[in-house]
Amino acid sequence: MKGLFSVFYVFVILLFYKADAQPEWESGLYLQDSIHYNKVRTCMLTPFESLLDFPLIALGSGQALRLQFDDLDFNAQDYMYGIRHCNANWTVSDLHPSEYLSGFYENYINNYEFSFNTKQSYVHYELIFPNEDFTFTKSGNYIITVYNPDAKNKVLFTKRFMVYSEQLLVGAAIKQATFASTRFSEHEIDLTVNFTNVDYVNPIQDVTIAIYQGHRWDKVITDLQPSFVEKKKLIYDFDNESSFKAGNEYRFFDTKSVRFFTERVQNIIHDSTDIVFLYPDYPWGNQSYSFYQDIEGYYVPNIMERNNNNTEADYVWVNFCLKQKPFVDKGSLYIYGALTNWSIENSAKLNYNEEAECYETSLLLKQGYYNYTYLFVPEESQIPSQTLVDGDYFQTSQDYYVFVYLYDYDYGYDRLLGISKISSKGMF
Repeated sequence: MKGLFSVFYVFVILLFYKADAQPEWESGLYLQDSIHYNKVRTCMLTPFESLLDFPLIALGSGQALRLQFDDLDFNAQDYMYGIRHCNANWTVSDLHPSEYLSGFYENYINNYEFSFNTKQSYVHYELIFPNEDFTFTKSGNYIITVYNPDAKNKVLFTKRFMVYSEQLLVGAAIKQATFASTRFSEHEIDLTVNFTNVDYVNPIQDVTIAIYQGHRWDKVITDLQPSFVEKKKLIYDFDNESSFKAGNEYRFFDTKSVRFFTERVQNIIHDSTDIVFLYPDYPWGNQSYSFYQDIEGYYVPNIMERNNNNTEADYVWVNFCLKQKPFVDKGSLYIYGALTNWSIENSAKLNYNEEAECYETSLLLKQGYYNYTYLFVPEESQIPSQTLVDGDYFQTSQDYYVFVYLYDYDYGYDRLLGISKISSKGMF
């Protein structure tokens, strides 16, 4: 009788999952880093140990990811989250949650704090996972969706991350581009993948390579085919197919204090919400390359005069100004980095001020230390690029992440079995 009840219980759970599934969550709009509720701010998904790295953990390693965000609605909500497994190309896989998770597929976020002594009130939420509610049983790409079950399951935001099982040896190297025309403006990535005790049927069909430049989800090279196939080894050595425009270093500013003018702050207006004016930026593309230490586009919420960065750092309006004549090419200019959720956001679009002769915009940001850059999106291609503003220099310090997926014929999904992180810092 007990066994019959268990079978019935599992059937009810599966029936509930199918009935409660939200098909619109699986559209392309929700399979990327995206915010759908304008009161969500400072949304970060990082390794537990660091705010300045890729959201990536090893399967069964005890490593964890930290998700944190602020809600400018000062009422604590019973927000929930769900985890979805994706293929290598970020489409939803055919796996059922019970096949890639041990535990519950959807859970509540129970850890939150109210802001203290700030002009802008907010609730700070935090989630560490995997946790006692679930663990991962399969490697691959994942999406976490946070939503409000009391508002017809309204999606607040989605975030991407990876879980890998290190079974392949991935060798990666950076060098200047091979062709003379791009030698001083591009990085070339060469790879060697060793399949030691892992079998594949067809290296062209079964293996997928993805190379990301930093945390830029939009700047990725995929679908590379091996240039040489040896026994248990795939070699990817190209002249052009695996090259990236090198870009330039990220810019920075510091708003850890609104009492003092910190780095790159020109003026502060104290109001119901403080307003910070940064010194104007100038294009770097017409200058010689100049190195300085950046944090690869990330940011760290912080406040100088208090102790708790999570709940005592305030929100301020930060004004950006790029001194630049109007672009001849048709398109739009955006602020970009972790501060824009690693995506092109309409709120971060700059408008041209003819009187000041600059592109300008304002963003409501939590106090802290920030990196950012300018991306121009041409009207025709819609491909974001640093080139028009800051140029491309092979000396630029860039991190590259290499991910190797192998298709699993038994379960029908892409296993993430090999990773490599390499950097061009100090190489040129």
